[in-house]
Parts: sequence; C-alpha cells; structure tokens
Amino acid sequence: MRWPIQRQLLLPVLSVVVLSIAVSSLANAWFTAERIRQQQEETLARVVSTLTDAGFPLSGTVMKKMSGLSGAEFVLFDRWGNVEEATLEFEAEDLRALAEVTPSSSVAGFSDNPTLALRDEAYLVGRLAVVGPAGPPRSLLVLFPEERWRTPARQALYLPLGAGAAAVLASVLVTALLARRFVLPIQRLTRQAASVARGEFTPVPVTPRNDEIRDLTVSLNQMADQLARYEDQVRRNERLRTLGQLGGGIAHQIRNSATGARLALELHEQECPLGSCETLEVTMRQLRLMETYLQRFLTLGRPANRPRERVSMSELATEVLALVRPSCVHTSLRLECNLPDEPLEVEGDIDSLRLVLVNLLMNAIEAASRESTAPAGSGDVRVEMQATPADRVKLRVLDSGPGPAEKVRDQLFEPFISDKPDGTGLGLSVARQVVEDHGGTLTWRREGTLTCFEVELPMRRSAEAPDEARAEITRVGG
Repeated sequence: MRWPIQRQLLLPVLSVVVLSIAVSSLANAWFTAERIRQQQEETLARVVSTLTDAGFPLSGTVMKKMSGLSGAEFVLFDRWGNVEEATLEFEAEDLRALAEVTPSSSVAGFSDNPTLALRDEAYLVGRLAVVGPAGPPRSLLVLFPEERWRTPARQALYLPLGAGAAAVLASVLVTALLARRFVLPIQRLTRQAASVARGEFTPVPVTPRNDEIRDLTVSLNQMADQLARYEDQVRRNERLRTLGQLGGGIAHQIRNSATGARLALELHEQECPLGSCETLEVTMRQLRLMETYLQRFLTLGRPANRPRERVSMSELATEVLALVRPSCVHTSLRLECNLPDEPLEVEGDIDSLRLVLVNLLMNAIEAASRESTAPAGSGDVRVEMQATPADRVKLRVLDSGPGPAEKVRDQLFEPFISDKPDGTGLGLSVARQVVEDHGGTLTWRREGTLTCFEVELPMRRSAEAPDEARAEITRVGG
C-alpha cells in the first residue's frame, strides 16, 4: 500500500502534538475546576461556620447578608423542627421535605451532598447543628442551587479546553502546511525525473530556500544538462558514423582519383622538368590536402590513432596562407596575417591541424567574397596568432563577411548544419572535432562588423630560439 511522505510526516507528528495538547488541556481544566470547587466549599464553610458558631442572634437580616455573601440559602430550625428564620419562602410541603434532610457534621464535600427539588429548582442541601453560647440546640439547613454551584466549575473548563482546541487546530494547519511545503518540491522533482526519462531535459526552477531539496534540485538539473549534452554527442557521433558509412564508397573513389591526378603531375614533372613552378607546387599541395581531407572523411566517427609530433603553428599558418592565396587573388580579397616572433609549438597531428586552418580560412574567404561590411582599409580576411598567459596558442581568423545566418548560429558546429546553398555542414564540425581531440577549443563570435573564429590549443614551448625574426605584419595578396 502506498504511504505518501505527506502522511508519514503529518500523522506521527500531529498525533504526538494533539495528544500532548489534549492531555495538558484536560489536566489543566480538571485542576482548574477542582480549585474552583475547593474555593466554593471554603467560602461556604466559612459562612456556615460563622452562622453555626455565632455568638449573636441569627436574625433574618443577618442570614440574608450571609446568603448574599455565599450565594446559599439558609433555613434555621428550632429544637422541635419549626422554622425560626429563612432566606426563602417555602410552602408546607417544601418544609416537610426540608425537615427530613439528614444532619451532617460539616459542609466538606458539599458537591457530593444529595439534591432536593424545590420550586422547580434543584438544590444541594446540608444540615448542621448550631452551637451557640446559650440557648436551646438548633439546626441550620444550607441550600445551594445546584446549577449555580456547578456553573463556575464548568466555566473554568472552557478556557483551557478552548485553548487546547485552538492549539490542536493550529498544529493541524501548521503541520499540513509544512508537509505540503516539502511534498510539493518533491512532486516537482518526480515530474522532472519522469520528463528526463522521456528525453525532455528542461531544468526545474531552483527553490530560494537553501536546504537539501534545493541541493537535490540542483543535482537533478545538472544530471539533465549532462544527459542533454551526452544525447547531443551521441546523435552527432551517430550522424558522423552514418555519413562515414554512406559516403565512404564515394569518398574512396574521389580519393583514388585525386591520388591518380597527383601521381600524374609528379610523373609529368619528372618527364618535363620546368624548374621551380609555384603554380604547380600549389596544385600538388592542394591535391595532397584533398587526399588528407578525404582520408579524414573516411575516418569520421572512429577514434584516430595518428602519431603526434611537434608542430610549429607559425610555420603551419604560413604554409596554409600560401595554399589559400590563389583564392584571395581570384576574388580580389586582401589577406593579412599577424604572427609572433617566437615559434609557438603544439603537440599534434600536423595534417589534421592543417585541415582546420584551411577550413577556417576558406570559410572566411567565401564569407568575405559574398559581402564586405568592414570599414575601408581594415582588411577583408585577417589571421592573428599569439600566446596566452595560460600557456595556450590562440589563433584568430577574422573576415568582413555578414556572419552566419541567424537560424544556424546556435548549431554552427553541428554536422549537416550550414547556411551555404552548396554547403554540407561538415567543415566546422570536423574542425571542432580535431581541435577538441588536441585538447583545445574552437569558438566564434561577432566583433563589430567582423566575424571571428578562435582556436585555442595547449602550447608546447620550444627550447631553442628562432633562427630569424618573423615580420610583425605580413600582407599577402592584392
């Protein structure tokens, strides 16, 4: 049987509180009522003692004053049972009933005395002997209205019992509110856990109270966030794996063709030596790069086990700038680079890092060729490199293009996400994978009218000084 936490909290606590309040209220009421009865009996005993031991005549005036003081009615009988004085008027039948009352020694325990109905009202009665200094023996009949005798005791019960009832009600309300205060957040967390199980990773609002439930909420939100990232990673890997399976055959054929074209050019160079030809060298480099890119495509979704080596990022950037220079010349774009004097080295796969730089620069060239929003003289494409205080190499590629479309900005590094009409959405995805495999980060942002892609890689400082200083600003292209 289900036993909700609200009941587990409410019933035991409430039972203890209600029982404690009930016992204390009843005990207080009983002691109060007993004290009232005792006070009544003491007051009546003093008055009766004054009357029965009086050394003065018990006149009607005296008895009426005593009646007003004590609240009781008195009847004085002589030795023969005749009424001498009375504070009430009685009929003959009432007098006969009064005469039959059995004498008692005192008024102690007066509430336990027998009752007598006179004139449609019940009276507690007691009969005591009157002992005077002189005169014949007499008796004093004491009559106290039963309702008037018991009313003060009953009224004394109202206050403690009412206070106890109010305390019980307040305890029920406070306990119910406290139980609800704890149960509602738990119910929200239960619904959130069910949502996470369904694949919905929306975070739960964190309560302002700094308690264990808040800690549990924060932990659940962190778990949901981690699961969301894990799901995105799994989906991305699945897309990459699917892409590798579907495009593997085509990529293999293209790679074979590129290899064949490169071998043909090498054979032509051997058969027809023309000396140093920059255009032919660039063509050979592009074909080798094409082979490398296709090889990377064929290994998408599989862990790479390529050996790592020392890579000078400055030299690599210079090499890549030479590869993309023809594209800048063809589109009449300016290409600027700002490289540091010292050699900034990283540990990595030079082919993969070259692929990253080529992707970023070709994207920048394509973006800048579509539309230029930069001020005159600021350059269309710019490459910057520097060392950070955290011993990392920071490479920035800036272009004056309009930047990615609004609809793809949040998913720019996801596979198959592109705002280009002929784009596949794989270049930046592969670049980010390569950078992350090297322990670095790849991010982008808009800086005024420029789009900036920034790569950070862990730096491995070279122990040797550079052979020659590098120019601070190198301009390439038109």
